[in-house]
Amino acid sequence: MASKIIKSFNLDLSDIPAAGESRAFSITGDPGAELKLDIRDNTTGYYYNFVTNLFQAAKASLETTLSESRFESVVVFPAVTGADDQYDVYLYALPGTKHVDYIEVRFPDGTLDLNGSTGSNSLMMQKVIYQYAAVDLVVGSLSLNSTTAGTGSSSTISTDRGAAKNHTAFSITYTAAATAAYRILKQPISSDIINLGPSVVTIGSAPIDLPGENIYPTARAVFTGDDVSGAVTSGAVVRMSNTDLSAVIEVGDKITADTTTNVLTDPTGSTIKLTGAQCSDVMAVGDRITSAAGNLEIDTEVYLVKTVNVGSDTERFEIGTEDGSSADSGIVSGLNEVSVIFSPKVNRSLTTVTVVETGGTATDFTMSQDIQLRTGATLTFTPRKNYSWPITNFAHVLKEGMVVVPASPIGTGVTLQKYQDTVTIFEGTEQEKTIIKSEVQAVNATGTPTVTNGLVTAQAGSIVFSSQQSLSLASNAIKIGAYGQPGIKALSGWELRFKDLAMVLTAPTTTTTETSAGGSSADIAVTDREGVINNVSRVGGIGINPVLQNPLITYGGGADGAGDWTMDAVQTLENGITLTVENTGRVAIITGDIEIIKAGNASQTLRFDINKLLSTSA
Repeated sequence: MASKIIKSFNLDLSDIPAAGESRAFSITGDPGAELKLDIRDNTTGYYYNFVTNLFQAAKASLETTLSESRFESVVVFPAVTGADDQYDVYLYALPGTKHVDYIEVRFPDGTLDLNGSTGSNSLMMQKVIYQYAAVDLVVGSLSLNSTTAGTGSSSTISTDRGAAKNHTAFSITYTAAATAAYRILKQPISSDIINLGPSVVTIGSAPIDLPGENIYPTARAVFTGDDVSGAVTSGAVVRMSNTDLSAVIEVGDKITADTTTNVLTDPTGSTIKLTGAQCSDVMAVGDRITSAAGNLEIDTEVYLVKTVNVGSDTERFEIGTEDGSSADSGIVSGLNEVSVIFSPKVNRSLTTVTVVETGGTATDFTMSQDIQLRTGATLTFTPRKNYSWPITNFAHVLKEGMVVVPASPIGTGVTLQKYQDTVTIFEGTEQEKTIIKSEVQAVNATGTPTVTNGLVTAQAGSIVFSSQQSLSLASNAIKIGAYGQPGIKALSGWELRFKDLAMVLTAPTTTTTETSAGGSSADIAVTDREGVINNVSRVGGIGINPVLQNPLITYGGGADGAGDWTMDAVQTLENGITLTVENTGRVAIITGDIEIIKAGNASQTLRFDINKLLSTSA
């Protein structure tokens, strides 16, 4: 007799709300199919009792035979207690019954997707349901570039992972110091809200060179003592005249050196003499020799200083080749009375700083290779900078256009941006055209992602910045954020809608303490001067003569406590009059309404970027 078949198991496998809920399920198959259903709390080890609708320590299960082609029932899941929870669901086909044919689905990391797979090639089919504690959406504020100082409050909205929530009103404040005040630049909109996303993005230990990229774009400023103090005749340690190298160079800097010139004379074999100079002042072993004219045979290949002070003659040196051989006498004789250039090896072979203040000596540094340098040689140091850097995680959520929070060594205005290596042809003509030779996307995933509870939770990769970053960024932790509703969704999974956003300033009030400085005057003494920006704040109150508008405060702002204000119009005021400051204030109130269309998988904090909304100056 052919086996009966269990054809489908229909149960909502989405996350269970923190408060718990009842879920209906159905099992379809051939009439007479026999089955057993177990539901187990993975945290407590308890089993679901289908009679009492409770989880219990003693093993319990549902055994039934399909009298028709469908069985229906309900499971009551309790509220989550403390930590997140997991329920393992096992549907067994009893003897004489089997599951529909197995179709396997796997996650991106290669692990089995239990809920995505259907059927079974054994008597058991397993599913899993997760239950998480509620998540919080916190609304606050910050000054992204730290240019508008203040202290902010926050508002919290709680909901379940993946859940929707109707419009919820919020109100937050941002308060200036007692001697500062704000003026409103603009009313807030959703694109002024930033989500800083993951706690940190960890940068890898070494940058990535991109096609066509100049990774040594700009040399460091010239500094006092940038010359070699004592010839380097062996090894890689260089002593400089500067007495505090850690203040002027860094590990990774590219090293180049100045060149010298001299007219050569008296060639003999592979040796030749300088004119009016000693070898130690002009060259070091390994320096390349080229003619000043650039059109002689010595310019066609690399010829080097092979030996100095030949025969104890401090002006005579030997010319050699890269393989260590002596130069042909014909080439050397062709240099008689010729002006030549001596260029140190660091100028043709990439050499970098590997140690600053070698051995704790403030004047010394170590090169990446052994190179000889003449005493007095002037060195130039160029820091390495790269657009692209590896990251250890979050390549699955970062997107082009997201912003990098300024923090040393990253400056302001840096975003994630794709890189293009371009060339322009027919420049300055009607046929001018830019050709993209190579392109690298702003975010690139590498390797296999990590999947936890069915979700990608980690993904290594690389990112490209809108500007090159110094080598000191290596192994640092940075924060990356995204503005507006699309950016928030991409970075955190929270799908939101904002409306009725508004900002107002709490108007400061104060009291006059004397009668207009003895009569009609532009100066007035008050009990408290806070909340004023000179030439922005205006003041109103009983006795103020506004003429066309309330007078402007031109002096006395940026202060706290009793004192004088100066206004741009003479006023006659009584003692004890209450005055109200207009246009500025210490406390900004932001209000609005948030609709949660779909909550993300973790709590998030959204912040109004105060730099876009408020200013502390005129």
